This record gives sequence, structure tokens and C-alpha cells, in this order.
Amino acid sequence: MKTERLPEIIQVIELIDDDSDAFGDRQRTGTSNDTGGPRWIGPVAAAALASLIGYGVITSASTNGAPKTASITTTTVASTPTTRPDPASSVVPAVADAYYAADPPPGFTVQYANVQPLDHPPFQGYGYELWATPDASASSGRWFSVVTYSGASTLTAPDAYLLVAGPLSLAISHTASGHTITQFSENGRIGVTITSFGWTDDDLVRLATSIQADEHSVGFTDAWFQSDLALVSNVQPWLAVQSIPAEQISYMATSDPANNVVITVGHRLQLDEVGSADQRQIAMRFLLDPNVPFNVDGQQAVAGTIVGQGDRALATWISGDHVITVSANMPASQLINVARTVHQVSAREWDGMRFQAEHNQVSTSRYEHGSAHTLASGSDTNSEVTMATAVVGGQRQISWSWGSNGLATTPTDVAQIHTMVDTDHTYVLADLPRNVSSSGFLNVVQNGHQFVMPFIDVDPSVDRTFAAFTVALPGPFTVEILGADGAVQAVWPKP
Repeated sequence: MKTERLPEIIQVIELIDDDSDAFGDRQRTGTSNDTGGPRWIGPVAAAALASLIGYGVITSASTNGAPKTASITTTTVASTPTTRPDPASSVVPAVADAYYAADPPPGFTVQYANVQPLDHPPFQGYGYELWATPDASASSGRWFSVVTYSGASTLTAPDAYLLVAGPLSLAISHTASGHTITQFSENGRIGVTITSFGWTDDDLVRLATSIQADEHSVGFTDAWFQSDLALVSNVQPWLAVQSIPAEQISYMATSDPANNVVITVGHRLQLDEVGSADQRQIAMRFLLDPNVPFNVDGQQAVAGTIVGQGDRALATWISGDHVITVSANMPASQLINVARTVHQVSAREWDGMRFQAEHNQVSTSRYEHGSAHTLASGSDTNSEVTMATAVVGGQRQISWSWGSNGLATTPTDVAQIHTMVDTDHTYVLADLPRNVSSSGFLNVVQNGHQFVMPFIDVDPSVDRTFAAFTVALPGPFTVEILGADGAVQAVWPKP
């Protein structure tokens, strides 16, 4: 079994493969280090990759109920599909003239260090459009972005609910910051992610069913939104903000593999289409919430929380011909302090960090997997969910599995509920620490129907009990964890 890290900025280069089936089956073939939060078990989960490209990983789901599907009238509108400009026509050089590092917080060590020249930009072959009202920013006005990518044969999305609109199966999630992320697979080969602010679920259903896209462009059969929104950009925000990473370095907390600091350095893009200051400003305005200006060695920099990625923050600035980006799971104010320690190092120091990274990767690669236990029941044969405890690099994890897919979560000292949309089912996964309640029940309510599942004590030596349920019908639902005394210990969607 394999626990796969969610895509991070450091991994963007490695993850994107125009010929890969990003949403496809995930076979468990090995082990990789954890980066915190829920993670797919198996090769790279495209739902997370799509969310990264389209502004972030989903963190919670809708509380507004199922949107009613409007009657869609297909019309021809003056919305010509636009293709994102190709930002590079030749080999992109590595950052060979300078190496960078940071003074990491106490308790952090080098986890990864590499310089990798690329022969194509990491977002080449992806369609993208951003539409917004004139006053819009990350968390104001009204806006949406659409990103498309090839290889999406099935639908997967964390912390979402499933909704069927005509021929489309949509995974809709609402984040704590007020953003909505909608994902679907078109024709079993094109993945689409819509990130939006100020839109209702009804509007998003109408938008999703009007999209005509391929892996290079985005178009619409119904462009009613043009009455108050205008096309702002068709340049991938990550490309505009961090350029094309060549140098990559990551620091990991020795006591918690979920906590890391990632630095990427790339050459500043020169083409007007993606290298202009205007495109960079637009991207940061909708990617970071809020934009906090600060200085690094006299260079103007910007930091903020990444839209749709929970507590992960990003800081970026330009130094000469280099674009430097730092991200971490910490408040933007703390990340600024780390960013201000970024400095150039010698080639000898860089080689030493690479040696240290190789040693640390070996020391954190330990993987232990316990016995599997069956938990879930539901309305059909695809309902079975099993769980097992695991240790990855010294960190305790919970490995949930169904069919050939699964999810790895990190236990905490509070009751937790996770959901995962996978093709045509939604899986509800819950764990309850013994110090919160000695026993309990998982209460799932959908369309007036109630399903109650007891928490199972799989092992007296484990400090928690577990429950799961498979929701086979599309539409929103609610979940509660009830303790032995009937007290509510956790709810989903989160308020």
C-alpha cells in the first residue's frame, strides 16, 4: 500500500505528464513521505493536482443543500475558446548561476534539494480562463476560473458531495474561506476544475454544463455571465507567480512530516504573455488572500494564504532574473519571517544540502502497516471500506481503502470526519479518540433518511475507534459523530 503526498509547489514539475491518466486508477505500489492532511493512497491524485492548478485543495463541503439543476438551453455565443500562450519555445535553463536556501525554523531539516532543467513549462498543455467583475479579488466581488487537463477518466475529490447534472457528475466543495470548488470529468478524458467566489451552487451547475473544453482551451455554449464578468486572464496563475521552477528545496519538521517549508527558484519569464508584471499581479490577486507586502533584502515581496489550501501560505518575490517562492503550512506572518532568511549559498553548500536530503529521505522512509478491518456498509456492493493504522516516517496514520483506491489521514486529539467523492460514490470516514468518548455512533442524514453506524474498537491498543459509511446516491448530506452520552463531537460539513 502506498500513501501519496498531495501535490505541492515543489512537486508541480514532477506531477504533470500530458500522457498520464491523472484521474485514473491508483495502484498501491510503494511508500512516500507524508505531507499532512488527507492523502490518496496510490499514485498522484489528480483531484488534488487539479485543485492546485485551479487554486487549491478542497477543505470542506457545501452546507447549502443540493442545487436545483436548471434547464440548460444550448446556444451559440460570442465566446471563442482561447488557448493559453506557450511561455517557452526552447529549453528552460536551470538556475546554475545561483543557489538559494533558507534558515528553517528550529526542528526542521532538509528533506529534498534538486536542480532540474526543463524542456517545457510545467503547465504547458492546460487550458485556463479567469473571469471576474471589475472589483474582484480572491475574496471579494464575483469571479470564477476554469482549468482543463487531459487524462481525467474518473472523478475524485476530497471533502465534497456528489451532484448529477445531465450527463455530468460534479463534485462540489465549499472551503472555510468562502470559495467553491467544482470538479468533473468531461467525456471521460478531460478533467475540469472550477474555482469560484460569490457564486451559488445553482450558478455553478449552469456554468459546468455549458463548458466546452479540451486540454488546451476553454469555451462556453451559454455565456450569460458575460453581462457582468469579463475575461481577465488565460495564463495559469502558478506559472505567472512562480515561473518555471528549476531549483527546489524542502525543509521538513523532524517531529511532524506534515509540516514543511518549500522553496522554488526559477528564471524570470520574459515573454509578454506570461512574464509581464500585469499577469503576475493578476495571478497574485486571485491566488493569495490577502496580499501582504513585505521586503526581502530590499526586494519587494508579497505573501498570503493560498486560496483553497487551508492554512498553507505562500511568499514570492523577484531578485534579478530569479523568481523565488516559499510556501509552508503556517500563517503568512510566520512565513514572512522564514522568507526573509532566504539567501544565496555556494555550490559546495548546496551539494552538502543535497547529501543531507538524501540521508533524511532514507531515515523518514520507514513504513509499517497494520491489519485491515472492514467498517462500512451501504446500499450496494461498492460500499465496503476497510481501515488500518500505519506508521510513515515515524508519523501515525490511518489508511482507509475501498476497491483499488483509498485515503490516508492523520489522527489528532479531536473527533474527525473526512469525505471523498470517488466516481459515483461518496465515502464518509470518521475516527473518535477514546479520551473524547469511549464509544459512539456515526449519524449520516440524506434526503430525510438517517443511517447510523457504530464506531468499532479494532484494537484495544489503539487510542481511538473508527466508523465509515458509503453514500451511494448523489446530493448533499450531513454527518455527525455522537459520543456515548449522545453529545455531538464533530459535524460535516464544518460550520
